[in-house]
Amino acid sequence: MRWTAIALVVLVGGCVGSSENPMAERAALSQSKLSTTTDKDGTLATFSTNAFDPGTSNGFFTPLGSNGRACASCHRQADAWTISASSVQALAMSDPTDPLFSPIDGSDCPATSPSGGPHAAASTLLTGYGLIRIQLAVPAGADFTLAAATNPKGCAIPPGGVALTGALFLFRRPLPTVSLTGLSTVMWDGRETLQAITTHAGLTGLGPLEVDLADQDDGAVLGHEQGDHDLAGTPVIAENLAFETGLYSAQLAIAQVALDKNGAHGGPEHLANVTAHQFFIGENDPLGPKFDPKVFTLYASWEPDAKGRFHGQLSDVQKAIGRGEQLFNQRTFTIANVAGLNSARQDPLANPADPLFDTPIVGTCSVCHNAFDLGGHSTALPINIGVTLAEPVDNDGRPIAGILDVANLPVYTLRRTTDGTTLEVTDPARALISGHFRDLGKTKGPILRGLAGRAPYFHNGSARDLQTVV
Repeated sequence: MRWTAIALVVLVGGCVGSSENPMAERAALSQSKLSTTTDKDGTLATFSTNAFDPGTSNGFFTPLGSNGRACASCHRQADAWTISASSVQALAMSDPTDPLFSPIDGSDCPATSPSGGPHAAASTLLTGYGLIRIQLAVPAGADFTLAAATNPKGCAIPPGGVALTGALFLFRRPLPTVSLTGLSTVMWDGRETLQAITTHAGLTGLGPLEVDLADQDDGAVLGHEQGDHDLAGTPVIAENLAFETGLYSAQLAIAQVALDKNGAHGGPEHLANVTAHQFFIGENDPLGPKFDPKVFTLYASWEPDAKGRFHGQLSDVQKAIGRGEQLFNQRTFTIANVAGLNSARQDPLANPADPLFDTPIVGTCSVCHNAFDLGGHSTALPINIGVTLAEPVDNDGRPIAGILDVANLPVYTLRRTTDGTTLEVTDPARALISGHFRDLGKTKGPILRGLAGRAPYFHNGSARDLQTVV
């Protein structure tokens, strides 16, 4: 399994954690365009198109609110610009009262008193899974209601109660602030996609994306950092946006093998200078007539031919990487009953409007990660792959208890008002934005580059490592 793991790590890039605070992180960055950190597999690198210039406000690394947090509290270079569970655990050991553990959203439960301060002991979902608490209520006019809620953390303020105007507690991984120009949707549930993204090749047509990201940035200051005034339209938000949209992160070396040499195009420079410029919304649409499942070609010269033969003098690591890329592009399996793509007629989330309704298909990983050499989805297509269910299931509807760890998450029973159908989920996801029962549990597919640095995986951290994901 060792070489399979290496292939996965290299394909998506990765790292282990870091316990640096935001200002230490800033001080460690050079003013060149490339910065590297060492991880357990080799070297993780970040390429910045503006040489890591955060602007005169230094707002990405400076607290802009009242609780001592900054953007860099949850978006760290050594964690591929999010925050890993291992990084949080290291921080809990060195400083258990760090602002990261603020009860505004870093604790397992909302604070019962305004005087409650941060402490890692109250943040087990953050230390164990790298999860931040989001609070959203069932929207007015929704075609479903909250029938029941359970919370294994036994919060004094229960989810769905009147004390928080019906808000549910949702625990999600912070998305990385890299490769943002390749997004088709902003946030796991798309709630910050205020304007439909229209990116064209050559990094043109970015206006709507920038509007969405700026609003997200401003909301993060007001919420996560507990800012006392709106910064929308101010220079600090513009500077943060310029800094973030210039970041690209990927693995640069593994086991002392350079990933951007000998015919390979790994690392972040090719990602920033070539891949990002080629991306456009709708690129390689898997529902279109010209879909190409050969999404990753970074290591084409390291792949075996049809007879399994390698060409040139390749090391075992290079061969493993080539095999991994080929498997991603070519290994097929049945994809069935994915709400949003091809929900089954008998499923509670059946939707005849799905593009492939009630039609199982045979496809590869590329169906849901179709953007060339990015691995994101080039169109806004929220789907339910089962990881949001209270009891996750496999592609045939069989429970997979013990594989995905959701035991510490709240469970919500939602009832459709038209016929009384119920479904139990740990996160209603897109349904809390659209108000539609059929959207329960739908999330976006994230960009894969830099993935290995962000363990654990899925929106709720339920997969402890990449082997579990696969």
